[in-house]
Amino acid sequence: MTIARVLDRLYLLCGYLSAFFLAMIAVLTLAQIICRQLAFPLETSELSGFCLAASTFFGLSHTLVKGEHVRVSLFEGLSSAALRRTLEMWCCAIGALVAAFATYNVALFARDSHTFGDLSPGLMAVPMWIPQGTLVLGLGMLTIAFLHQLVRLMAGRMPQYLDKTTVLED
Repeated sequence: MTIARVLDRLYLLCGYLSAFFLAMIAVLTLAQIICRQLAFPLETSELSGFCLAASTFFGLSHTLVKGEHVRVSLFEGLSSAALRRTLEMWCCAIGALVAAFATYNVALFARDSHTFGDLSPGLMAVPMWIPQGTLVLGLGMLTIAFLHQLVRLMAGRMPQYLDKTTVLED
């Protein structure tokens, strides 16, 4: 199995994890509604927030390679194919740098939370490194996805996020 296939499967796994955590928000909300009707207090806002963060960050790499991120293509339409390729490489490189910077700093933050034993402020004392860890994993996969697309561009191939009608060669 090639590295590209492994990465594609990891992106898909991230997409499934994102969908799972999104569904968990619905399950937690439904449980809270049912418990409220039964006069049993159940607070799920904190866990739902953690699921929202996990869903958002796990979804980043999957939506990038599927071409679902919002793109501003004003300059792309006005430039030559060679310049478009250069712009795509520049954007992937900058995206990878920003994502790597964010991954590194969130990882440091999660490590500090683990070291100091930080707990969530709500009714459930959840160790903060657990939800922060989902952010680290999601941002790490986004960094890898940007680097993967950059390597594809440097090898003369199309990035996965562009549709097949886009021209990057003259």
